[in-house]
Amino acid sequence: MLQKTRGIVLHSLKYGETGMITTIYTEVHGRMSFIMQGIHGKRSQVKANLLRQLSLLEMEVDFKQGRELQRVREVKNSSPFVSIPYEISKSSQALFLAELLHKVLREEESRPELFEFLYSSIRMLDLMNDGIANFHLLFLIQLTRYLGFEPTNNHSPSNRYFDMIAGKFVIMPPDHPWFLKELESEMVARLLGMNYQSSSGFMVNSELRNLLLTCILDYYGLHFGNKLNVKSLEILKLILH
Repeated sequence: MLQKTRGIVLHSLKYGETGMITTIYTEVHGRMSFIMQGIHGKRSQVKANLLRQLSLLEMEVDFKQGRELQRVREVKNSSPFVSIPYEISKSSQALFLAELLHKVLREEESRPELFEFLYSSIRMLDLMNDGIANFHLLFLIQLTRYLGFEPTNNHSPSNRYFDMIAGKFVIMPPDHPWFLKELESEMVARLLGMNYQSSSGFMVNSELRNLLLTCILDYYGLHFGNKLNVKSLEILKLILH
């Protein structure tokens, strides 16, 4: 059955001499894997540059229920990038976020609100000029809303410690090691109250930014039940140093 859908590229793996197996988060069916043949051929309708991390696509899919690898009839850019492939601070974030999304987005079902958040956030990264170094922090914090473990922003002079298991700020350090100290807790509370447009006002040095990123990834790991081993993390930290 032919269906039209928008999609976001998460991961691509070479298959044979000219093929590619690509994981795409689609608007219609959630996460799907596609086999694409002849990617590097002159007559191929699907070019390799369309399959970069987080590329935004319009697709016509030959969908069959239960088929592990779906097939694509037509693919084109729905919103061609103007800066992500050419600015290293943005391309390194795209690499990191695509790897993380590939790990955490598992459902093969339509989730329109989640898809719209992802799509509009990626467009924002491509177009924004200020606050770029903080984009991934805001993205990860906002993504928790759609994954079911958004923190409660009840930070106050008395609620000074973020309990990562409870997902809220508490008065005293809890009886387990999964909590943030006062400074990190305050920074997380600030992030919870921000949006992409105001992210340039989040003035932190690279050391604190990287510490916050580690804390947020630990929070994800706790709620997914295992630590997220994101290989591109160290590259991102070096680039945004």
